[in-house]
Amino acid sequence: MKRFFKLLTLSSFSFLLMACAADQTKTDSKESKAEHQVQLIVKEDTNTIDEKVSFKEGETVMDVLKANYKVKEKDGFITEIDGHKQDPKEQKYWLFKVNDKMAAKAANQLKVKKNDKIEFYIEKMK
Repeated sequence: MKRFFKLLTLSSFSFLLMACAADQTKTDSKESKAEHQVQLIVKEDTNTIDEKVSFKEGETVMDVLKANYKVKEKDGFITEIDGHKQDPKEQKYWLFKVNDKMAAKAANQLKVKKNDKIEFYIEKMK
């Protein structure tokens, strides 16, 4: 009878360990796939915000910006970030660079890559 209880206890303990280990593995793989980081810089007049933010694979520049700021846009072009509006009368518009190069596509078309540096700023067009 003692042997039966030892066997039952040992089996239960082994089952519990395997169940906990399986859950931990699933969680770790989800976390490693889920998010990467980029450097997001937003400049407006003399104010600059420079921070590391997370994103998920497949997201666009617009997705990352909207996840971190209040954004208004039209046809994929940013018109306002956190209350700071572009001014068409003054010919001042929100522009952005990715890795120090002017973006070749609209923010809603450009996919973000791990460790990208994304910089938004208002500039007067000539």
